[in-house]
Amino acid sequence: MQIHSLRTFYWVNRLGSFRKAAEALNISQPSVSARIRGLEEELGVTLVLRDAGLSLTPQGAELLDYARQVLRLTDDLSFQNAPQSRATRLRLGANGPVAATWLMALVDHMEARHPALRLEIEVNQSATLLKHLTTGQLDLAFLSTDTAQPELKLVPVGQFPMIWVGAPSRYGDTLDEEALSRSPIIGYNWDSPIHDSTRTPAFGAGRHHRFTHSDSLFMMIRLAVNGMGLALVPELAVRQELESGQLVRIIVERPPGPLEVSAAYRRETLSTAAQDALTFAGHAMPPQ
Repeated sequence: MQIHSLRTFYWVNRLGSFRKAAEALNISQPSVSARIRGLEEELGVTLVLRDAGLSLTPQGAELLDYARQVLRLTDDLSFQNAPQSRATRLRLGANGPVAATWLMALVDHMEARHPALRLEIEVNQSATLLKHLTTGQLDLAFLSTDTAQPELKLVPVGQFPMIWVGAPSRYGDTLDEEALSRSPIIGYNWDSPIHDSTRTPAFGAGRHHRFTHSDSLFMMIRLAVNGMGLALVPELAVRQELESGQLVRIIVERPPGPLEVSAAYRRETLSTAAQDALTFAGHAMPPQ
């Protein structure tokens, strides 16, 4: 029984698709099928049911537990024996919009492509991520900022379309500028780069009778669902809430601009893993 076959079996189960596992492992779909079939022939049992969707048989579930243990031990051994531990570690930062949208897909990609890699992830405000980059606590961060740091390099990776959302029990699907200026608002702190890049003239009028500040995009979305006010958020981050009817998209007279996302890192040469993460980010952002 070969390690690469167990790894393929693990990713087929985790991603729920032969095609997605092939993409994550950077191999062809027939190769994925061949590896799973080889495991089944070697063990003399059926591991995966392929009829209605993809599910594991009881024997497959048992093998999955074994595969997790073997892969964890193999990756730990690779980490311990690596000539330079730094080469097998990536300290990655992500702001709220990235964490709420494609961070998990990036983690899956990195674990598949770099099985010996030790990922250390920090989800925080962009300003804090910048500080941790300059002090050497992070290797790479995906964030939103318009502040240049001489020791850091900023590489634009894309834009998040931003939309106003609110609870359907409290708001219709349109608001004029006057109504927007009088509505309670949920947003980041005033000094946040995300707030600065998404504010509208209505914010500057100072007519809101209530403004709820939060450092967390997840909390902002939850407060909006609970009817605390209107929130300006990346459309991709609230797709499930919109589809389920927990939130409604609100059309305003002057649509908000997009949120720029950049990759930031110190000006030294990026590791292979960091370069791979940077390339993935460019594909993960919504198309322009």
